[in-house]
Amino acid sequence: MTRTEKDKPELTPEQELALMTKEVNASDGFDIDFSSFRCVFNYHPTVLHSDQFADDDSETTEDFLKMLAQEALDVYNGRHVTEYELVKVVKANYHFACAIMFLITFQVKDPYDNMIKLFQTRVRQGKHITTHYVFCRPKPNQGVKYIGIKKVVKRDIEQVVKSHVPKDVNKQK
Repeated sequence: MTRTEKDKPELTPEQELALMTKEVNASDGFDIDFSSFRCVFNYHPTVLHSDQFADDDSETTEDFLKMLAQEALDVYNGRHVTEYELVKVVKANYHFACAIMFLITFQVKDPYDNMIKLFQTRVRQGKHITTHYVFCRPKPNQGVKYIGIKKVVKRDIEQVVKSHVPKDVNKQK
């Protein structure tokens, strides 16, 4: 974030550290307001339209993060037998660990109600190491229900039952 000489520090470095710690702990590092910080910390925002993290498979950082989010969502859908669809990356932060740890917030479409909802994933990624999807989850404390499968109406259930129940079962009554 570029500052000018007119910008005066509003917080001491100690206060900034306390605020950074509070925001990281409150959001697991996903929701940090970097605008009030003058000090440099281990957490950084990504610039989606830049080529900072672009690689051979992606032209922009946003493309790269979308690829990571899609892979994390695929794993989530497989484990939870859901069918969420990735819409777009909203924002991401990162920090250095043994590689780069990305904290990506992204939108998904819930096939149950066709609503756009927020997900988060934490991904450790680096060159020459295996990408590790630490977790993928619905963003906590959003006050919305996450279902992840298509809504089944009574008519659909009756059609499935008719097509899968042997005809002899109906005669036994």
